[in-house]
Amino acid sequence: MRVAFSDPEGKRLWRMIPYGGPLALFLFACAGPLEGAESALTAVLAVALFHLVGVMPIRQVSARAAELTLKPGVIEVSGAGTRSQRIEARSIVGGTTARTKSGVLFTLSHANRDQPLTIEVATDADADAVRQALGIGHGGFGQVSWRTMPSSSAKAGFWGRLLTFAMGVVIAGTGFFGSHTAAAIVGVLLGQFALITMVLSLVGYVGRDAPPNIVMAAEGLRLNTKLGWFSVPYDHVLGIETIETTLRFKVPPPYGYVDVETSASLIGTGLGSDERKALVTQIMSAADRARGLGTSKNDVTGRVDVLRRNGEAPRVWLARLDMAGQMLESETSGYRGSTIDSEDLWTVLEDPEADADLRAAAARVLRHSQKPATRTRIDAAVAAVRNLSTHRRLRIAIRDDIENASEELAMLDAQEQISPDARRMQQR
Repeated sequence: MRVAFSDPEGKRLWRMIPYGGPLALFLFACAGPLEGAESALTAVLAVALFHLVGVMPIRQVSARAAELTLKPGVIEVSGAGTRSQRIEARSIVGGTTARTKSGVLFTLSHANRDQPLTIEVATDADADAVRQALGIGHGGFGQVSWRTMPSSSAKAGFWGRLLTFAMGVVIAGTGFFGSHTAAAIVGVLLGQFALITMVLSLVGYVGRDAPPNIVMAAEGLRLNTKLGWFSVPYDHVLGIETIETTLRFKVPPPYGYVDVETSASLIGTGLGSDERKALVTQIMSAADRARGLGTSKNDVTGRVDVLRRNGEAPRVWLARLDMAGQMLESETSGYRGSTIDSEDLWTVLEDPEADADLRAAAARVLRHSQKPATRTRIDAAVAAVRNLSTHRRLRIAIRDDIENASEELAMLDAQEQISPDARRMQQR
């Protein structure tokens, strides 16, 4: 599947690679053939270059074409250079979608990324395949957030690294192109300041990240402004425009608008043009859905409600589901004994927004089908489940041994009834 893919931050390992050059130069200065002043000046230059790499914004500023391979609970991105990666459904903590002129845009919050990932597919069929692989429902899930401003520690680190680089270049340049004596004098004069700038540089690496400035959640939009947090229901977002370095959200009176500051991506944060476009597209799409302009969800849960557990003992419930599955399978022999349609069961099973017990019930009934692809499709749906409790419930429901399945389901019920405090004590 050919897609447009963007991962602004990229994997941490790739971001460390550019530091290899300055580190190699520093080791050469310390252990190589250089001696005396030449060795010291080379080491100073290596330190300066190390800080220069820290200043450079190693970010993917625009989306690029990539190949997407879908597997149960996993998508593999290839052909995207250093952004090629494997993304597991459980690593995605928030997701939302929007329709664009060229297809469907996914914006995903990854547990190990500071900024969201974006994937744009061309067709609805491709979009459904991505949703199924990652377990994303019709209304999205979790929270998707953007950081539009760097933290104070990031700013301090940026200027600390920049000034350290400048002083290192001055000292090394004086020694290489002037005299070693002059370099020594300059080094003594600048050394006291270099110590301060290097501390600031370290603060930038170990300091806290800035909180997100724009958060898309199920209940609405949350904006971090100069005056504090501002909550806006999606149907109150009337438009978004850019005014210099500010994103202005138009809202009804008495406010009229809400401004959120943004910065360029120079300090390793902020929004690139493609990120800004994706942000606006997703928020305005959510606003349209809130006003009833989006595609409505095909909700079939009412047609399979008879399968709900409704307080039954695990053994009784599973036995009832097995009977429903046998009746459904008997339809292939011409006997109509079931009022449940298999397509409705698949819809519920593969719907991340459906009730966990109802999804488990659908899986238990469908496992009786003799069609060759049934088990593979069930396993794929289960693999895309992010919630551990729901994942365990589905795994238990599709076990062949009803006695063991009943015991495990009873244990899971008991565990979920334990209070959060007692559960923490048990984990300790």
